Amino acid sequence: MARLAHHVLTGLGLGSLLLVACSSDGTDPSPASPATPEDAATPAGDGGTMEAGTDVPPEPLPADPLTACPVAYRQNAPVSGLNKGFEVSGQGRELVLILPRASFTGPRPLFIGFNGTSENGTKFATRAKLADFAAKGFIVVVPSSVGNGSFWPIWDAMRAPGKEGGTNKDLDLFDAIVGCTAAHFSVDKKRIFVGGHSAGGIFTNKVLRARSNVVAGGIVGSGVFSLTSNGTTAPLDSTFVLVTWGGDNDAYKGTTPSGVNVPEFSFVEQASLASKYYEAQPAVQQAYCRGNNLGHAWLPINGWFIDALLAHPKGGGVVPLAPVPSGAPVVCSEAAYDVLPLPAITCGSSTVAGCQASCQLMADCIGENRTVGTVMKPQLADFGFSGTSCSGCVSLCQQNGTGATNAAVLSCFQQAQAAAQCGGGIEGSFPVMAAVDKCCKGRTDSTFCVGLCTSINKNDAASAFFPVCQAIAP
Repeated sequence: MARLAHHVLTGLGLGSLLLVACSSDGTDPSPASPATPEDAATPAGDGGTMEAGTDVPPEPLPADPLTACPVAYRQNAPVSGLNKGFEVSGQGRELVLILPRASFTGPRPLFIGFNGTSENGTKFATRAKLADFAAKGFIVVVPSSVGNGSFWPIWDAMRAPGKEGGTNKDLDLFDAIVGCTAAHFSVDKKRIFVGGHSAGGIFTNKVLRARSNVVAGGIVGSGVFSLTSNGTTAPLDSTFVLVTWGGDNDAYKGTTPSGVNVPEFSFVEQASLASKYYEAQPAVQQAYCRGNNLGHAWLPINGWFIDALLAHPKGGGVVPLAPVPSGAPVVCSEAAYDVLPLPAITCGSSTVAGCQASCQLMADCIGENRTVGTVMKPQLADFGFSGTSCSGCVSLCQQNGTGATNAAVLSCFQQAQAAAQCGGGIEGSFPVMAAVDKCCKGRTDSTFCVGLCTSINKNDAASAFFPVCQAIAP
């Protein structure tokens, strides 16, 4: 574990570029089912071999169903399979419950899974083969999302800086699942874990950061890290985190269920941001697992995941990871994953005041940004960028940026560029978004702004990050 300081995210509250953060998450699998004796490994009793390698004994989590459960589940426990009418914060939710065999005695580890965009809890439980966890003695609960998010409307996982507080109905659901499950079944409070993929990976980041006092650890599968802050600079509690993604080709392009076209989104930088953040937390043991170009996938190493989680109960200290199975298409490491930066783009000089600075701002905050630059690749081409060459951008600006109105706009961009601090992740592109919002507001008479916004508005995934463009080039 590293001993670095907490990384504080700052920036603007922006919109649906995050649509790209959660791709289609697989086929339509059949409902998940409880683990069977044929699925199960050698059963463990109270403590048992499941907790081998640690000196943290199981400890039951006390809970009263009359206070911990929704009304419909105070007298009757959730059943194996699909449960409906689990009402939390005024929303009727559904969840899948997969129970271990009765031969697993004593307080049981709990795994709560979070579905991706184009699926519900049932489909994710099957796609990720979460019955594998029940076969090793876990109680598995997989709720379905209902679109509570303000940025990406699957889980309420990402919020603008400064707006992290207030009611979060999905965190309320998590709390209710933990409490109600413990009220009806014997849950080991030292072994509560979470995990999810894509949109579910985003919410896993949120839960790990907001409920580190509760969870022992989790698996972040191809999840966006940006904007999942819990709103404080307090260090996380003792937690074990596995950051996973499918490899360099873990990306998505296509049309979302809501009809938003996504040119392309890469999850690699977001995995790096998450890995480095958790590694920097003094009480967190972090490891990453990168697939061998498996695409946007839940990594096929459930057995290893299970053993790794069970070796890291709450308060269990640092335990070295076992090697991944021989032949597995995955590489894991306990170091922080540091993705290489994209090549620098230098925009040289311009004959029209402000053109060089405007292009350099776009180069620094978009062209060199692995997250936003991938999504806005078509716009970079429209702006005149070609690879690491900025000459086309400067030339177009010099052609279209003449006149008094454009001069005022370009002067504004020049000031913005001089003060900009660009970086990685979605937050790293905020300076250029703020500059467009400020410099082009009401500038329907600026050919520079009209051209810029016309291109931006062609990209469904990016346009909401530039709200001023809707009025300029509708």
